[in-house]
Amino acid sequence: MCPRPLPRISCPCHPFFLFAVLLLCALTVFGEAAPLRLSPHYIAAPLPDQSREEWLQALSDYRASIRATLDRSIYDRPDLQWASSAFTCHFTFMYDRSFYSPDTGAYTLDSFLGDGQREFGGYDAIVLWQGYPRLGFDDRNQVDMYRDMPGGLDGLRDLVRGARARGVKVFIDYNPWDTGTHRENMPDQDIVAALIRDIEADGVFLDTMTGAGPEWRNALDAAKPGVVLAPEIHPEIAQLSVCNLSWAQWLDDPVPPGMLHLKWIEPRHMQHQIRRWDTSHAREIETAFFNGSGVLVWENVFGTYNPWPDADRASWLRASTLLKRYAPVFTNDSWGPFYPTLQPGLYAHRWQGDAIDVYTLYAPGKTLTDVPALAVPLQEGDTVWDAWNGEPARVSPSDAAQPPVVTSSNVGQPPSAAASAHIISTVAPLGCVAVIHANATPESRAAWTRPPTPPSPNPQRNARRSVIDPTPIATTPYTPANKVPDGMVLVPVSAFRMTITHQRRECGCYPDPGTPPGKWRDNLWGSPFDGTITHNFGDVSVRAFYIDETEVSNAQYAAFLAATHYTPKHRENFLKHWHGAAPPADIAELPVVYVDIDDARAYARWAGKRLPTEAEWQLASQGTDGRKWPWGNEFDPRFCVCDAKGPMPVRALPEGRSPYGCYHMAGNVWEWTESERDDGHTRFAMVRGGSWFTAKGSGWYAPSGPQPCDSHAKFIRMWPGLDRCATIGFRCVKDIQPQ
Repeated sequence: MCPRPLPRISCPCHPFFLFAVLLLCALTVFGEAAPLRLSPHYIAAPLPDQSREEWLQALSDYRASIRATLDRSIYDRPDLQWASSAFTCHFTFMYDRSFYSPDTGAYTLDSFLGDGQREFGGYDAIVLWQGYPRLGFDDRNQVDMYRDMPGGLDGLRDLVRGARARGVKVFIDYNPWDTGTHRENMPDQDIVAALIRDIEADGVFLDTMTGAGPEWRNALDAAKPGVVLAPEIHPEIAQLSVCNLSWAQWLDDPVPPGMLHLKWIEPRHMQHQIRRWDTSHAREIETAFFNGSGVLVWENVFGTYNPWPDADRASWLRASTLLKRYAPVFTNDSWGPFYPTLQPGLYAHRWQGDAIDVYTLYAPGKTLTDVPALAVPLQEGDTVWDAWNGEPARVSPSDAAQPPVVTSSNVGQPPSAAASAHIISTVAPLGCVAVIHANATPESRAAWTRPPTPPSPNPQRNARRSVIDPTPIATTPYTPANKVPDGMVLVPVSAFRMTITHQRRECGCYPDPGTPPGKWRDNLWGSPFDGTITHNFGDVSVRAFYIDETEVSNAQYAAFLAATHYTPKHRENFLKHWHGAAPPADIAELPVVYVDIDDARAYARWAGKRLPTEAEWQLASQGTDGRKWPWGNEFDPRFCVCDAKGPMPVRALPEGRSPYGCYHMAGNVWEWTESERDDGHTRFAMVRGGSWFTAKGSGWYAPSGPQPCDSHAKFIRMWPGLDRCATIGFRCVKDIQPQ
């Protein structure tokens, strides 16, 4: 998710670390020739008038002082070392059609990972995201959301094993803010550890957190070897002792291009660059590759599809291939930052290994074509490979090329001309050169000089459909206007001004009718996360219809089952509260719940009815006078079911009826509407009215409690076992013979 003004778990930095950072930052501000320029996220290049050798010494001394009191033993553990080369992580919104097929009712792991291999060079890890923005519609907690995924925990364990068989590690998500759903009788770290043990996952993503305490490390180690902790928010240096990996989300680089601060302290600490709402990911790719680090691929942002451009896919495919190919040099202490270059505005890092030296090149905002890029020391038998462009590099003697240009990106003296050669390369804006030494084995030499993999985009996967209009619906058999069916009320033909407020909550909503494509993102985007979308439909004309006075009761749904023997394809959680083939007598007149939208549609078809559209539901609830609540403009808890332990009978609280006589159009249970949309990646429907349940303690829960007439909530569909909730029911409408 994103940084938010909510309580988070944060492990305080050791006072020495804080003092060191403040001291060095103070030297930058007040000193005439400060040795280092540090920010929490980056370390800047040396100043133009600095000696690179002195700067490197100060940099090394700083790292040594930090390491003197830092426990780095987790990086020496063989079971955790996979994280240091997990360069590509995918944020997997489990509701996406590319990951789960509602048509077959099965995960599509093979095709999902195959797409990742072709387009991004393969995912090294995936984060299985299950809860937000669905958490809060009922009292299921974040672990319940995993338990109710297709196949339950057994299905997830099979999924994890399948991913691991393809070399992909699997993270689960932990939300520390989930305290308003049902609580389990053990500490959160033990609950998560039990889930790790059950499904054999490899890591825990710490949503909204800057790190974790030792109790988390201990609990996970007891559950399963090799489980990595990864906080969302940039951790403090002390957290390098607990977390092998972290997000590099929206990091501030005050003097670009900086070098990653945490990676300098511990090169084996993996960071994943991520800017989820950006439409170009070039900045993340460039920063990650230049620093020998990683990227989080995130395209389905909580139900809004924001695909990577083809150019970015191709760029990261190339970058990630090289990062994995040369991974050992990117994770050892040989990093030589800001190696001198031969061009103004060209930056380089040098990474040394036993048989190979790798140089990552970066020319921000530039394309440098066939230029002398570096002066590098060469030994007899060395081979120079232009790794980014996939061809032997052109080399010229240093005395035959132009003199080195000394700029802020090229400080200190270049290597001696007698012991160096100039590498000719094209950098646009990234490049990579490998110097392979004579002691390289034939197998290593062959692996290090493979040509780049050509991109293979899947246009079908990245297509998006409009969600302005819901899926078309068929009318019911017409009923005469003068013959009101039992249990229904007439809503006459009406025109009313229809507006709907929607909490954006990082998942957005559908665009209003008539919105040009260029403006769709104003509603689709989940940013700003704390904003409100106001749908303005203007004056809406609605034909006359009949609507149920009440929500469909358990007794009514039982009659439907007796008459039709309806059996859903997936029975998980279907009528879970019945505990048998029929509802207990004491709940017969309560609203039926634990039915998904298709279960509701099946009942409606049997009854010769259908679900209401949003306009029909709002008109029946609000009337034509624009009132806020079914009973008037002021909220009154006496007129609705709120903050309760369950729903009330469908004909309770008659004083809270709507202008047309409908019961419980605020509170009691949410109601399905015929508003389903599908952008080709995520399916969702709008629910109305709110419910008896209120999730407290976090603004990140779905709306809960009674809701005003002019509001709705976006319910993202997954599969029936998850979509059937204790708090969602429905009522039906019938079409009237047009006059």
